[in-house]
Amino acid sequence: MNEPDQMPPPAERDAGELNGKKKGMSRTQTVFVLLKVVFSIALIIWLFQKVNPARVWDSVCQARLTPFLLGTILTWFTVLIASWRWQRLLGILDIDIPLRSLVGIAQIGQFFTMFLPGPTGDDLTRMLYVSRIAKGRVGEACATVLVDRVIGLSSVLLMALACLPFHWSLLAASRETRWLALAIMTAAVPVVIAGLVYFLVPRRQAERWMERWLPGLPGAKWHERILRMWKMLGNGKREIAGVLLAALGTQVTVCTFFYLAGRAVGITAPFTIWLGFVPVVLAASAVPISIIGLGVRENLVVLFLGVLAGVDQELALAASFIAFAMMFTVALFGGLVYVFFRPQKRPPVAADTEPAPTPTA
Repeated sequence: MNEPDQMPPPAERDAGELNGKKKGMSRTQTVFVLLKVVFSIALIIWLFQKVNPARVWDSVCQARLTPFLLGTILTWFTVLIASWRWQRLLGILDIDIPLRSLVGIAQIGQFFTMFLPGPTGDDLTRMLYVSRIAKGRVGEACATVLVDRVIGLSSVLLMALACLPFHWSLLAASRETRWLALAIMTAAVPVVIAGLVYFLVPRRQAERWMERWLPGLPGAKWHERILRMWKMLGNGKREIAGVLLAALGTQVTVCTFFYLAGRAVGITAPFTIWLGFVPVVLAASAVPISIIGLGVRENLVVLFLGVLAGVDQELALAASFIAFAMMFTVALFGGLVYVFFRPQKRPPVAADTEPAPTPTA
């Protein structure tokens, strides 16, 4: 039996801190989530003022089942890709977790992203589960969630940077689409620069830079861990390249199920049109100003389909709702996984001494 003043093991301490963060949001976080809910509702109401709701509803009700089912399967396929990416990142840090466990965790993350928006969404859910599996490596295992998020967002920006120029003449015809496209392409430039530095600068040179810069940064207790992870990631450039390619494949898959959502309601715009604007929609939806992108996604789909393909607003809005229904269906399946899934525990490894990072709302 432990003495009263005895500290619990570091890994248990990390897991306890993560679970403590799940037990309730601070007042500021609660207000922030409520503001996002209000903003999403306001966007939807504003959009419905511009369309005929009856036509939107009819289009949704008459949507073809086959494209919807194919799109739902592709939506679930993105969960498989995300799980594989995560396993590769964990492998760079010599953390061995079965792919089956990661698929279950990622699926549960989809459920919590949809039904418990805010800090209890996908990233924190994955951190909480992996903290129970990667005993002694909690901080590093959780950091891979953040690395994967950065790579995912980078892939969205890179896809947009590659596709938007092909539709620039049409996008430039509208002030709204022109400025949105410019903003996304501008945001992609630092991503390209960072990628070139990571892949082209020799590993030892990059490590020397990190050793020189770290002392000037805040959070001295994290410096040793950051440097250790940087060295391990520097040794895993081939794996990181594979993860990035898989993330780009995810974006193509997402464009495909949006395309299928359009086909379900009768939109015949070519697939290249969807490749040209869906990455912009994904990037804008990732900005934490709405709940799971609701309202932002619908307005942008209506805007871009109108400008690029001359699609009626009602049909475009119906397509966006069908795409959301695909994601919602996969999230519901994640709820079933949450009820029955029990992650396979791994034997403890070298202990962590620092708490795990936490995502922002």
